Amino acid sequence: MKQATSASPQWRAIVSWVLRIILGLAFLLIGVTKLTGTVHSVDYFEAIGWGQWFRYLTGFLDVAGAALLFVSGYAFYGAIVLICSVGTATALSLTVLRDNPFWGGSVMLLQPLVITLLTVALAWLMFPPRHG
Repeated sequence: MKQATSASPQWRAIVSWVLRIILGLAFLLIGVTKLTGTVHSVDYFEAIGWGQWFRYLTGFLDVAGAALLFVSGYAFYGAIVLICSVGTATALSLTVLRDNPFWGGSVMLLQPLVITLLTVALAWLMFPPRHG
């Protein structure tokens, strides 16, 4: 019984590091595309209808959250920042963009939903937050 308990923290650490790397790189790329206005990000935020300031805000949050994922004691907080960003995208896909012919498709909902769930899993793995 002790072997399963001692292996659990190691498993948790491995999975959390894999998620931190994958999500950190993904959110870094997503944030940069938002900040530079590339890969249809301007069109996406126009479809939302809240203005381009929101693109810059979420781009900044994505880059900042991604950076925090790579800082050992702050990965949990980075995950929380990213959950707010991508969770909002998921909610917007379900509501505001639902009837949009391009942005309202199931693929456009599935992508932020999967990333949200992965980021929630990472936050769960990193809780309680440990500094150092």
